[in-house]
Amino acid sequence: MRQLGFSYKATAKSPVLLDEVHFVAQRASYFRYLDELRAAGALIYYHDETWLGAGEEKRNIWVDDQGKGRLRKQDGQGKRIAISAMMGLEGFVEPIDVWQCDKDHAMNSERFHKWIEDAASRLRIKHGPGQPIAIIIDNAPWHNVLCDDTKPPQRAWTKYKLQQWLTRKGIAWDVKMSKTELLKLALSNVPPKRYVTNTIPRAFDVEILRLP
Repeated sequence: MRQLGFSYKATAKSPVLLDEVHFVAQRASYFRYLDELRAAGALIYYHDETWLGAGEEKRNIWVDDQGKGRLRKQDGQGKRIAISAMMGLEGFVEPIDVWQCDKDHAMNSERFHKWIEDAASRLRIKHGPGQPIAIIIDNAPWHNVLCDDTKPPQRAWTKYKLQQWLTRKGIAWDVKMSKTELLKLALSNVPPKRYVTNTIPRAFDVEILRLP
């Protein structure tokens, strides 16, 4: 380290890069909830997504006694196989979603919502009622789509649309208010975030825990 220009000093006298306070708080909340799930005997599953390019196959691979196991090479450039799956202590569990995509990653919220509903349903059927179950996911954009009733107002909205939003929320507003005043009032009354990804599994009594 000294050869790289570093010196070993007491932290009280030298500046140290620290994580943002909100991230440290999120991390503490995450591990506390994870401890609570484990203490309750919850079955915990970890979800992730990845993809594999058509030209990324190795020259030497493992195959079974019938010669099967390789990924078929596809014509053209840029084609990929995307994979969405979860695993628990028993290894990978169904459903495992595999599909071909032409972009870097073709996952979207609609596809993921269908997957999470199928996954939660299968887990509940497999383990029966009463067994605590949780799925841990990351914060990919398609995991964080808000429910319609918790979506915040947008700056690009018209004055009339802001008035409608305030009325639906039961928030009093004055007809003399400008668009800026209406927007400020609306933003100060945004309801707590509620994610579609959380509400779907809840129908099967399955919890969602997000990585910080």
